Amino acid sequence: MIEALILDMDGILIDSERHWQLTERTIFAELGIELSDALLVETRGLRTEEMVAHWSARFSLDGKDPRALMADYDRRMVETMLREVPLMDGARELIKMFRELGLPVALATCSNQDHIDAVMEKHGLRASFEHLVSAAVGMPGKPHPEVFLRTAELLQVDPTSCLVFEDSFNGLIAAKAARMKVVAMPDPHEYEQERFAAADLKIRSLNEFTLETLNTLQEKP
Repeated sequence: MIEALILDMDGILIDSERHWQLTERTIFAELGIELSDALLVETRGLRTEEMVAHWSARFSLDGKDPRALMADYDRRMVETMLREVPLMDGARELIKMFRELGLPVALATCSNQDHIDAVMEKHGLRASFEHLVSAAVGMPGKPHPEVFLRTAELLQVDPTSCLVFEDSFNGLIAAKAARMKVVAMPDPHEYEQERFAAADLKIRSLNEFTLETLNTLQEKP
């Protein structure tokens, strides 16, 4: 029985993935490092420190302090989120459906608290969530399941009774490792990848998820 909804933030609640990638590409281009679309796939869904560590191991940062690079990246993204990042189509309706059913809704993301606060402020969503959980500090990032297990603990719901919406494969694996049901909404360029068959359901848009869909998942073992 599904007793709670847990949403990832980037790529599920907000349409931000292209902004993350544009900012990532920009700050590294300023160091003379060109990141192609194919390369950017490698850091999709990683925390800021993991992303910077990933490229630091491959490229020379030309004396740039990684901590300063992380701070610059995060600052630019907060500004972008406050200015122009929209909600995903169907996000408000999905949250409303669960809340009208009396089921709690939580956020579980690898984005940091400043990013979360920017999204909540821009879209007026803070009251819609019981808990906002960030894996950016003090937790391993996805695909480790800790952020989902911690969220279930805060919700006081058994992990097996949680339904997670995720766009990344790392997030999908993390939620499955936490023994939760997962709805995957991959990036359109990744939608046909066979690995997303690990999800309980795969959709192209949040608008596809209806009360009937929820009832079908309720019956799934």
